[in-house]
Amino acid sequence: MTQNLAQEAQLKSYQKRLKDDINSIVENYTKILQMVRTDADTPVSGSETQATSYEMCCRAANMCRAAESMLKLIWDIKQFLIINDFPLINDSISKKVADNMINVADIDHKLINLRDEIANELYELEDEYYNSLIK
Repeated sequence: MTQNLAQEAQLKSYQKRLKDDINSIVENYTKILQMVRTDADTPVSGSETQATSYEMCCRAANMCRAAESMLKLIWDIKQFLIINDFPLINDSISKKVADNMINVADIDHKLINLRDEIANELYELEDEYYNSLIK
């Protein structure tokens, strides 16, 4: 019960982070587009151009920061799914066990065949040895 509540809280946290990052990207992008629009008739001073350029750089940096945050969020979600995906983990373990059991059976079969071959060779060698001493 407590684990389900913790998982739900974690998922809500992921949703909030995603919404915040998307809103940040959209807001900064629209502000940059608004700054680009100027009237051709209005003269623009150098200091205004520099201020606008600086603000655009800051907003672009904010967009990059939000994009990096979204990449971190994706990594966190993948980690969350890997850690909390017990059916997948159990299936993987069951498959590995089945594969190992097949390998064990195959190795046992090869060892039995090898034992039989060695026993046959040993029998033939003993027979040859004891027959050669008698003569």
